[in-house]
Amino acid sequence: MNDTTVSGPMDAGQAKALLDQANQVGSSVRSGASWPAISFLLGLGAVSSMGILAFTYARLAPDTSVALPSVFMGIWLVILMVTVLFFTRTSKRGFGLRWGVYMGLWGALWIAGMLLSGLTFQGELWFAGLMAALLTVSTTVCAWYEAGR
Repeated sequence: MNDTTVSGPMDAGQAKALLDQANQVGSSVRSGASWPAISFLLGLGAVSSMGILAFTYARLAPDTSVALPSVFMGIWLVILMVTVLFFTRTSKRGFGLRWGVYMGLWGALWIAGMLLSGLTFQGELWFAGLMAALLTVSTTVCAWYEAGR
């Protein structure tokens, strides 16, 4: 680490060196900032896509309930949310807007998948598979995009 002690008036070179050092520290802090969010997006995609498939299979089997998949899905969602909230200390520039887009996309696909697979396409495995694939692809693309920023 560079010595940041300045005695007396600061010249332009010293000021530039200190600003460069501050920018470097800021960049290194932000470089790892998105990993909790990336992990959350990947986990959310996995849990929600597997949930839609589990709910569809549960509806197809006689005398079964969606309670067990619902409980475990809820547990994993809580684990993911607590993890992202606990480990997120800082975020990259513009992350709040991107996060809203990511969650909006996931929410729209999740609601469409749950409603349509339960009402319009009830018991249709091809539709559940399609929605699970869309959830997986969308959350993975969002996570990879965030990782590349």
